Amino acid sequence: MQSSLDGLWGLSRAHASALAPHCKAMSARRGEVIVRQGVPLPGVLLLSSGSLKLALRSAEGDERVLRIVAAGEAFGEPTAMLGKPCLYDAVALTDAKLIVIPASAILSLVARDRRFARFVVLALSARSYNVLSEFSAATTQRGAQRLAGYLESLQRKNGTVQLPVSKTVVAALLGMKKETLSRLFRQFTSEGLIGMTRREISILDPQRLAACASSSRAHSA
Repeated sequence: MQSSLDGLWGLSRAHASALAPHCKAMSARRGEVIVRQGVPLPGVLLLSSGSLKLALRSAEGDERVLRIVAAGEAFGEPTAMLGKPCLYDAVALTDAKLIVIPASAILSLVARDRRFARFVVLALSARSYNVLSEFSAATTQRGAQRLAGYLESLQRKNGTVQLPVSKTVVAALLGMKKETLSRLFRQFTSEGLIGMTRREISILDPQRLAACASSSRAHSA
């Protein structure tokens, strides 16, 4: 379990070793709701294998995916630390294994270790910045901008571009209908920006894709 904690928030092995005795493992099957909206989290959740989505669902059944969580990433820090009810559903996209880090263990280590406290503050600050950036993109950018930016982020993160989840989930993540996403993929392909086979995507014109991601005049969705 300690090895799974190594690297979380940039922690040292000593910090991971201090947290490990307080943690517990849990698992989920594909499609299982790990955490439901309105229910308190058992702690900060670290995904050690698999992938999951954090999602909101309207009364009409429409879904908006807030984030895709990959192996090695954590979620729920603000909610767990504040002891507040969860604001979203966490749903396993694949079979998944997680580690629960109790907020009490984190706060106890924060109180006695200034270096660890700095790691936590920076991690929470980064999460807050990312949420604001995503909100800004969702409210001010057109669909083509959001898709271009998403493809760029995948390439920066992995060096290659492969959709980590289904097109339905990607569409919900980008705040658009699946039909709109498919139309934009066809548009990008016809304009020579990308080549696409199933989930495999080749960036054929990275300069134009970057211009599309940053342009306020990107094609309307």
